Amino acid sequence: MKVFFKDKLVLLLVLAPIPFWVTTAGVDSGTQSPVINQILILAILYPMLEETVFRGIIQPTIYNRLNGRLGLFSYANILTSILFSLAHLPSHEPIWALAVFIPSLAFGLLKDKYKTLLAPVALHSYYNTGYFLIAG
Repeated sequence: MKVFFKDKLVLLLVLAPIPFWVTTAGVDSGTQSPVINQILILAILYPMLEETVFRGIIQPTIYNRLNGRLGLFSYANILTSILFSLAHLPSHEPIWALAVFIPSLAFGLLKDKYKTLLAPVALHSYYNTGYFLIAG
């Protein structure tokens, strides 16, 4: 029971800033702006879709066929992260697509540890929101 509570607390701490970011970034005279719509897409829609495909379908499929580990990371996580990075090539410069590999390993590690998509989706949302607010 302690582990369950601790995991929920960590998730709450990770998600806590998101409503603040969404309500304060890009507010235009009290009306919803295109920036808010972009944040909602980047912080909610993309992480849910990408994690469903990569951590919900691809990673478990690879894990069922190749379930070894390289240190902290499963082979399935490493291969899925490579595919995740490659999938970002059409919309990102090559160096940024490559940079996606490290967060992807973190998302996959959470999937391996908690056996749910909630943790990787939450972390992915957090990363995307921060990236959008910093990089624009």
